[in-house]
Amino acid sequence: MSRSSRKFAAAVTAVAALVTTPALAASDAPSFVEDGVFSVCQDPTFPPMEFMSADQKPVGVDVDVVSALAAHWGVEPKVMAMDFSGLLPSLSASRCDAVISGTLLTEERQKTFDGVGYLNTYIVIVAKKGAAPFGSVEDLAGKNIAAQSGTKYVEELNHMSTALEAKGLSPINVQVYPKQTDAIQQLQVGRVDGVMTQDTEVAYREFENPGQFETVWTVPLETPQPYAAYIRPNGDDKAMLAKAIAALMADGTLKGIIETWKLSPSQLTGIGE
Repeated sequence: MSRSSRKFAAAVTAVAALVTTPALAASDAPSFVEDGVFSVCQDPTFPPMEFMSADQKPVGVDVDVVSALAAHWGVEPKVMAMDFSGLLPSLSASRCDAVISGTLLTEERQKTFDGVGYLNTYIVIVAKKGAAPFGSVEDLAGKNIAAQSGTKYVEELNHMSTALEAKGLSPINVQVYPKQTDAIQQLQVGRVDGVMTQDTEVAYREFENPGQFETVWTVPLETPQPYAAYIRPNGDDKAMLAKAIAALMADGTLKGIIETWKLSPSQLTGIGE
C-alpha cells in the first residue's frame, strides 16, 4: 500500500470512530432527511476538504462532516460528485439535500440558500516555495493568478483587478480553471504566479508534500470567513442543522475530524455558538 493510501485508510478509520452519535427522534431531524438519506453535493477536487482517494472513494474533512451529521440524525450519508459550478444549482433543483464542499459562507449565497458555518478559514494566495510575498493588493498588479471557476475567488480577484485599474495600475491577469487541481497544476508548471485558495488547502499540500508551496498573501478580513453547509431555505431545517453542528462541536466530533486532517483547532473558534 502506498504512503498516500495508508494515510487515506488511517483517516477513514479514525473518523469512523467519531461518527457514532445516537440517532435522534424524527422530530429533531430536518425535513430533508425524512427519506432516511442525507444526500450532499460535493466537488472532490479540493483537498483536504474533499478529494478522491487512491481507490477512487471520496474522502476529506467535508466527507467526514457529512458522515457525522448523518449519524447524528440516524440516516445514511450519500455523496454526489460534480463540478463546483454545479453544486448550488443542483441543490436548488433538489438533486441533493445540501452542499458541503469547501463553500464559503457569503451574503450573496445566503440570499438564495440557508447556510450554517462549521469551520473557519481564510482566503490566501499560494505560490511556489521561495516566491516573494505580496505586501498588499498593489503587488498583484500585472500578476497571473489562477482560480477555480464558480468560486468566490474569481469574484474576489476580479474585484481587486478593477480596483487596481482605477488606481492606474495594471490589472490582474485572472486565469480560471474548472477544477482546483487544474489551477494548482498551472502553478506547478510555472504558467501562473499564484493560485487563490484557502488556508486549509495550503496546510494539506504542505502536509502531503512539504516544501513545494507557501502562502504569499492572506486576503485581509476582519474575521475568518467560515465554510458553510448550504440547504434550501427553510427556517426549521436551518435551526436543526445549526443545532446538529453545535452538538458535533460540543461532543468533540468536529475537533476530532480536523485533527485527523491536520488542521488547527483555532479554526473552530466560535463554531456552534
